[in-house]
Amino acid sequence: MAFEGFPLVIGWELTLACNLRCRHCGPTAGIPRPQELSPAEALDLCDQFPPLLVQEVEFTGGEPLLRPDWPDLVSRLGRLGIAAKILTNGLALDAPAIRLMTGVGVAGVGVSLDGLRASHDNLRCRPGSSEAARAGIRRALRAGLPVSVITTVHTGNVGELPAMLSLLLEWGVRS
Repeated sequence: MAFEGFPLVIGWELTLACNLRCRHCGPTAGIPRPQELSPAEALDLCDQFPPLLVQEVEFTGGEPLLRPDWPDLVSRLGRLGIAAKILTNGLALDAPAIRLMTGVGVAGVGVSLDGLRASHDNLRCRPGSSEAARAGIRRALRAGLPVSVITTVHTGNVGELPAMLSLLLEWGVRS
């Protein structure tokens, strides 16, 4: 097999645990795997990244903020010189989580926002989830965290993309 290069950016599905049951997720979403890595195993995995020249790790899920040891993993990666980002649905982006993120050195936050309020809440199957994600985005921006917005585009929200772009630019989101 030919060598194709090093994995400079790693997408790490930290847990399948989730506080939402979105229409577009698979049937096992929301339920943690029975054999997810232990905290010690996850830290050991972090230690294996520098020889592979990993530059960035993006924690996804499920909802990565539901895994209690995420701050330890971000801290370990930081000590190893590797940037860590969190991709979240935004429900847990409250003030304490934002303070913790800035304290452990999270390099950026990606928040799912799937349309205007009704479209987002419909796709995410939870009334109020849009407002929670929006509030989390604004909190992260105020704290100086770089924020990206992730959108699942579908027939129910494609017409809302220009209004979303205007709103996000107004808040200061550039990605």
